Amino acid sequence: MVSRPMCQPKRRGFQSRGSGDVRVSEGRVVVTGATRGIGRAVADAILERGGKVVAIGRNADLLEELHRQAEERVRTVVADLGDLEKMPSVADQALAAFGGVDGLVNCAGMAVYERAGAIQLESLEAQLRLNLMAPLLLSQIVAEHLRGRGGAIVNVSSTLSVRVAAGTAAYAATKAALNAVTKTLALELAPAGVRVNAVLPGVVDTDMVRAPRVRPGEAPPVGQELEARVEAQLEELRSRHPIGRLGRPEDVATVIVGLLDHPWQTGSLVTIDGGLSVA
Repeated sequence: MVSRPMCQPKRRGFQSRGSGDVRVSEGRVVVTGATRGIGRAVADAILERGGKVVAIGRNADLLEELHRQAEERVRTVVADLGDLEKMPSVADQALAAFGGVDGLVNCAGMAVYERAGAIQLESLEAQLRLNLMAPLLLSQIVAEHLRGRGGAIVNVSSTLSVRVAAGTAAYAATKAALNAVTKTLALELAPAGVRVNAVLPGVVDTDMVRAPRVRPGEAPPVGQELEARVEAQLEELRSRHPIGRLGRPEDVATVIVGLLDHPWQTGSLVTIDGGLSVA
């Protein structure tokens, strides 16, 4: 009998586009909330990998700053994603910027800290629009473009979606709903080659976290009082994380890029929180 070597599986490797094994971060990625915090860190990470970014944000000056960083690989769309009626136009601009896209990262969001009895309809609606409705509507438009071609969507949720804190009822609810959207879209879109995951950060040191939390009827602090209030607020938040510090936008961006690129991961809610959820 002639001995035959065992057949080795053919190594496919990552391709630029058009298969289930796409390294999406090296392709064309739409990033919402791209001018600050986690969104800016995601944009920077994609550019470092040689990818192209369609940056969506409200601040035209900050978008232009990002564009100057890599003019050939950044396109910008100035938009308030809370204005849902304009979503089709925003999506059309994003899809046309580089002649198509390979991925979407929904980073744009807002948090209004209000306790029961002080929750306002206006803030509730604003958080629902930006944190839940906008990413869902944009995702379904982008998913239709990706259908059959492959690609990935990553939503930025929060540990508050599963581990609530006082004053976050509305925000936590929108992020919990975003988790459900993530899993449902992952199930529906998997046969079309589109992966959908979410990242659940703990407290990340961003402008949103540094906004002072004031009680109902309290005047916002200014000057040295503002600085002291914010530092005390940050120190209290640090103390909740066993790892001893708040997250950095770059910490979360690394996980998001991994979710964009992993060819066999979909429907996942990935926590990155410095141990907050186990404390």
